[in-house]
Amino acid sequence: MNNPITQIIILVGVFNLTACIANNNLKAEKQPELNLLQIREAADRAYREDDLVKGEKNYAILIQASPETTEYWFRLGNIYARTNRPRAAMNVYREAVKRDPTFAKAWYNMNIVQLKQTARSLNAMLIHIDKQDPLYNKAALMLETIKAMIDKE
Repeated sequence: MNNPITQIIILVGVFNLTACIANNNLKAEKQPELNLLQIREAADRAYREDDLVKGEKNYAILIQASPETTEYWFRLGNIYARTNRPRAAMNVYREAVKRDPTFAKAWYNMNIVQLKQTARSLNAMLIHIDKQDPLYNKAALMLETIKAMIDKE
């Protein structure tokens, strides 16, 4: 092992092995990026085509891989809202605005979901309380106002 030629041969071998490992690691790193690009394209296509099951699955994968991307949270929130899951929609819209407090569309959609929840609650209230109750007319007016706002969307 004290032979300089043997040491050079070993160093060259280690260098080549290190280069091979590094090269394989680069290939391994690029593969997931390509898969994520394909998943994003599939998610966006599913979203545009209203294939909400596929879109939900793919945006969930994208969020796990890239949680800082607010658009993924926003799209997933829209999918939850469209599939009548307001709590889930609210949770992911909150995640979007937590990451980007200036994301106006996420704030706006979050408020639309809340207005729809309020409308459902008011509607249930009007079904169950006596029409003579002083709050009945207030709730009816509030419901009418909220419905008018939602209908403009």
